[in-house]
Amino acid sequence: MSISGGGGPLRSMIRSEPLDSPPVLLWKHFRIDEPHELARRTVDFYRCHRLSAAKIMPDIPLLFEDRALTSWSQVAQLRRFGSAVTTGRAAEYVRTVELVRRELEPQDVVLVTIFSPLALVGLWCGPAALREMADGDRAVAHGVLSALAGVVGGLAQACVEAGADGVYYSCWGQDVLTAAEYSELGVPYDLAGLRGAAAAELRLLHLHGRVDTVERYAQYPVQVAGWSEVESPLRLEDGARSLPGKFVMGGIAENRSGPADAAAAARVAALIERFGQRFVIAPGCSLPDGTGDEALASLRALAGA
Repeated sequence: MSISGGGGPLRSMIRSEPLDSPPVLLWKHFRIDEPHELARRTVDFYRCHRLSAAKIMPDIPLLFEDRALTSWSQVAQLRRFGSAVTTGRAAEYVRTVELVRRELEPQDVVLVTIFSPLALVGLWCGPAALREMADGDRAVAHGVLSALAGVVGGLAQACVEAGADGVYYSCWGQDVLTAAEYSELGVPYDLAGLRGAAAAELRLLHLHGRVDTVERYAQYPVQVAGWSEVESPLRLEDGARSLPGKFVMGGIAENRSGPADAAAAARVAALIERFGQRFVIAPGCSLPDGTGDEALASLRALAGA
């Protein structure tokens, strides 16, 4: 029988309420693109591992499968989109949110994963497309990114209205573009997409790929930020100093699917020593698809509760 989850620790952290242990989030891709089955697996995973939120994975692609396109020029042809819920398979993703919310109690936290405009381009075509975009016609780039930001923001808003308590917003491109390029092509459209999550109780920012600095994200309207310490030289303790008023998430290396070892326990212990209970124990990115229940249970146990 499944064990109940509980969103209390995550909400309590955001509200600066007392905590007995840090919130814990774990996730991996289920590779399921049908709303009912994706919702069922999401709820079972959340309950079984007693997580601080049921995180809906983006396994229903918005428009294209990962790497379905070969170049930026293919994306650049997409200057206009319909409303968010009529774009691609967005309505199915929103339906998944509704189904997950229906199965859980009001106190349970539902997070929905949303990709930023640049992240969508990177997923569809790979990092070379981001470089091609930045080196090409900037007017075209701005037009496409603006249109995508409208879709992203609309999708975030629709998911919140469907019952998501929070948005896990995944940004990418800072490790491909220069700082100046990201300031022009990343930041404005990250923020435009995030506006759709304005009504969400919880907003978590994931910085995908290598991260060297996080100062620019201090202005983002999120409560929590995290990145991979496997891919990045920047440790959570150091990055936190540049994110005043925000909590950090991480501590679990996402590049291994086995049970937690002494190194994993030591890393989480070091973060607890630094932040107390006020950070989110989580992987730096998605865990390998093959990560089994025994390994997940050992990772969950790192919180000590």
